[in-house]
Amino acid sequence: MKAASFTSGLALVLLATAASAEGPRVVVVDDGVRVRREGPDLDRAIRSGQTLGGVDRPIELHALRGEVVALQVIVEAGDAPLGGVGVDVVMPAPIRVDRFVESYLEITARSRNDREAGESLGWTPTSRPPDEDVLGALPDPLVPVEHAPSWLPYPMRIEARSRGAIWIDVEVPTRTESGRHPAEIVVRHADVVLSRLPVILHVGSAELPYRAASFLAYYEPKNLVQRIGALEPAEKQLFQLLHRHHVDALGSIRSEADLERLRPGLTGGWYTKEHGYEGPGEGAPTSAVALGAYGTLGDPHPETLRVIEALVPRIPEAVEDVFLYAIDEQCESPRGPTWRSMIAQSPARTRVRVAHSCHEDPREQKVDLVLMPSQSFQQDEALGARQKGRDVWVYNGRLPHSGPLMLDAPATSLLADAWIAATRPTGRWFLWETTFWNDGNRGGRGPIDPFVVAETFHNDDGDSALGDGVLVYPGKQTAPFAHHSAGFDGVFPSIRLKLLRRGIQDAGYLALARSAHPEEADVITTRLLPRALDEVDLDEDTPLPTDAAAFSAARAALRALVPEGGRLDPRQTEALLDAGRAARQPTRSPLFRGKTRLVVAFGTLVVLAAALAGWLFLRAWRRAS
Repeated sequence: MKAASFTSGLALVLLATAASAEGPRVVVVDDGVRVRREGPDLDRAIRSGQTLGGVDRPIELHALRGEVVALQVIVEAGDAPLGGVGVDVVMPAPIRVDRFVESYLEITARSRNDREAGESLGWTPTSRPPDEDVLGALPDPLVPVEHAPSWLPYPMRIEARSRGAIWIDVEVPTRTESGRHPAEIVVRHADVVLSRLPVILHVGSAELPYRAASFLAYYEPKNLVQRIGALEPAEKQLFQLLHRHHVDALGSIRSEADLERLRPGLTGGWYTKEHGYEGPGEGAPTSAVALGAYGTLGDPHPETLRVIEALVPRIPEAVEDVFLYAIDEQCESPRGPTWRSMIAQSPARTRVRVAHSCHEDPREQKVDLVLMPSQSFQQDEALGARQKGRDVWVYNGRLPHSGPLMLDAPATSLLADAWIAATRPTGRWFLWETTFWNDGNRGGRGPIDPFVVAETFHNDDGDSALGDGVLVYPGKQTAPFAHHSAGFDGVFPSIRLKLLRRGIQDAGYLALARSAHPEEADVITTRLLPRALDEVDLDEDTPLPTDAAAFSAARAALRALVPEGGRLDPRQTEALLDAGRAARQPTRSPLFRGKTRLVVAFGTLVVLAAALAGWLFLRAWRRAS
């Protein structure tokens, strides 16, 4: 890593804050580093040699207009506990700073399937991430310092030999002047200054495209009502929070009341100053909306069709995709094809596509849109389906093909997914849930406190998953979890959501770089992600980088290709990325490896043995004759 650039490598700043090794210390890391509350993470990172000077050398951040860069300030107590630990950031206008207290979840057991050793919804046995990277107190919930409750106080209280952390978002509005912007981070313990950190923010003249890769995050409105106590203003705030992270909240419409309630989100009205929003994508409308998500419209019926026909003309034209979500993961169900036939005879056909989620070949499915799990997605099949006038999107993720949503997956998982979406023909990427706090699946175990319980998902197939379906955390909790409420009528982000944003922003870097240097930009992405999705063998280790430094280096290389003053509209961004997807040649995994190699080897032995037996029989028969 060169100098002190947080975006050209895995940056670490170690500041000596006491003469004794037993005293407190402050370490600053970028957004791709996940440091547990206790354990070897910090020392291991420091020993890696990626430390940066001290107070005599400033931290250097690099950003484009319209970008948010993030860093973390880690404070570790020595032999004595620390109280009243605060982190102040002084940035020049119009740059905006948001600070969050990192909350930790104790992980003692991994995501798993009780019937298949080493397997889970998030990975195959051969791609299972190691325990030593995740067991212990892992950070994920991010609580704004202004809403920090007594059980997660700010200023922070840090036990002896333990850590506390502040996540810092630095937002660079599009109106920011390019050039060097001096700033400072000050870390205090009560009235004592532990560290005073000079910062230089380098702002480029180009403007980062908004939402360069499309991710849709579903949420269940009743979860907001049951946990927070009311749908409003929590739903609006959820839309705004996801929008701020370049992600679309996927609303579900079944009635006129649903449409009227969600209309400001669909038009982009919620993302304006009038509604208290300032940030990325101001005024940009939501890209997609579902009619009856997860099959909640039921079987096709003329009366339901009349409801749809009344609703569809009133859905804002700015919404690009309106799809009827017929049924979930029941490929053999006739519901999707029947709905498609009914819609085809209706005026609604000009706006509505019929969709279902299914893992089978999309070219043979009689619906307009197939949502495919990442491990089943085949690029050739998807392109073939599109040539037939159908569409295919990816949903969720599973190693080794793509990054899963799970908390105990590598921190770079969702970051990697955004890079995959930017370089492969995935369509929109659908995340199945963001507010799954009630574990209400078949085989689920009921409501949990997501600030305490990491295991969020169970089913009757023996699966247990950590953090699955939880991309945001409730700002308010009613009974029986009221003791862990922050009293905020909305939701708080997760570190995983922040890293998804980082990856989507990187897709914007790629589009800008391709606008001037397409071949060089494609070489960078191929070097970072030579294989993903169906290019990866089912039984191999994950080829996706798990070290944030790899993504940071690729981002820095793309930044060097971005033209001065570069600016792209959404159609230009999409066209540039589509051209890159079309130009790349998928690199398939080696033919024989893992279990595949064993099966082929065994089959070869069987064939040879059968041939030998046949030869011996024939020889004996000839002798007998």
